[in-house]
Formats: sequence, structure tokens, C-alpha cells
Amino acid sequence: MNCPTKPIESCQFQDQQFQDRQRFDSKTILNNTDAVILAGGQATRMGGCNKLLQCFDGQCRQLDRLREKLKPQVQKLWINSHRDSEIYQAIDAEIGIFSDLEKGFQGPMMGMHSAWLYSQRDWILFVPCDLFYMPDQLLAQFAEQVATDQSQLCYAEIDGQALYPFCLMHRSVSEHLAQSLAQDQRSLFRLFKSLKFSVLKLTNDSAQPHSINAWAELNMRLP
Repeated sequence: MNCPTKPIESCQFQDQQFQDRQRFDSKTILNNTDAVILAGGQATRMGGCNKLLQCFDGQCRQLDRLREKLKPQVQKLWINSHRDSEIYQAIDAEIGIFSDLEKGFQGPMMGMHSAWLYSQRDWILFVPCDLFYMPDQLLAQFAEQVATDQSQLCYAEIDGQALYPFCLMHRSVSEHLAQSLAQDQRSLFRLFKSLKFSVLKLTNDSAQPHSINAWAELNMRLP
């Protein structure tokens, strides 16, 4: 079963043009946000394994780490994935699952674009499946940054490194995702820089990597 959750009707929401006069406040954002774990890649540098099902620290599955952190902060947790939906559902039946609208491992932009056909919220917190560093009150930090800058999206920067798939995004960005994909432009960097964006700067004070990208890195960084 590739995609157990059905998309909402496209006419149910009208994408609105983002306007500078539109005001966002952090409380409204906190009450109107879903989270989507982006797990639609091939994990080629890790032999094609499903990162969400790995115990990178030898104690807890990656999915459980992310789920325990994210679920209390958002209205609904989703996984964008092309495999193992039955396993995810067995772990937590409340998790929504959807695959990319188009096949072929087209990158995180396709996962983000697909997400807006399923989520009913105005905001989505996108989180890469290999994110190992998860600060407390993550959504609150993103929401505060957005409210301060009045931006339609905010991506994270950890120790000076930009992680564009790790971001809080307003529904108004969905039409720009569709346009970029239609033009075969898959760069989140290029798209984000053309919009009203802000940056949440985070510092990883632990000895752990902020993301797990390769087994070699894992062996060097984790005890």
C-alpha cells in the first residue's frame, strides 16, 4: 500500500498571493501547523536503507525520535515516503502517510509540493528524515522568527550550515513550488531566495551530528 492517505480536493483551498500586509502571529501559527517528515529519497550513501527505521544511537529508532519530539508540537504528523507505510502505521496509526505525486525520486521539493494536497493547515513544518539534532520547542522558535520577520517561509541554519528542507512554510508557497517543478527547477535555494524568507539560526552544542548522511559519519560521531 503505497499511499494510504487520500489527498484533499484541490478546490477545497485557494492558494492566496502572499501580501506584505498579511500579518502572522506566533500563536496562530502554533495552532495551525502540521509537520511532514521528508523520507522520499533513496539514501544511496547509506546503501538504500530506510533511515527512519534505523537505531542510529543504538537505543531508539529514528522515527521514534522524531515522532516523540514533533507530535506534541503540531496538529498532525505526516510522513512523505514511497515505502514501508504498513510499518509506519503499525508504529503509530495516527501518522498520515503519502507518497510523491510523481514517481522517480525527484527530491524534497516534490515532497513539499505533494504535502499541500494532504495537509489542511496553513503552515507545514518540514523535517528531513535524517535530522538527528532536534532542539526543544522547535515549532515555537520557527513561529517566533516568522512572526518577527513576517515571512512566508523560514528555513533552519545549524552552525552556519543552511538546511533548506528543514523549514516552516506557509500555504502561499505551494503555488511557487508547483511553478518551479513545472519548469524543472528543483533548487530550494533558488526558490526560497525569490520569496519573502527568514532564517532560524540554531547551534548544535552536542557532540552528535545534526544529520545522518552516511554510515562513516555515524561511526565517527556517535558513541
